[in-house]
Amino acid sequence: MIRVTQVDEDGTERATVELDDFTVEILYSGIAIMLRRADCLAGPQPPAKLSGDARARRARVLARLTT
Repeated sequence: MIRVTQVDEDGTERATVELDDFTVEILYSGIAIMLRRADCLAGPQPPAKLSGDARARRARVLARLTT
């Protein structure tokens, strides 16, 4: 299951789209292949250095998603 959420700068959720595995595999097979390859190739990544604004935005988004 893939969930894509559009969030405003203030953390307000604008839209959400959920795609199940069947939809991705059948209708978007190219995307499914890229996701599978990326999952296989991606190893642990070092955390990115974020600006203060980016950290605040991430905190608002995470707070919105967990409520």
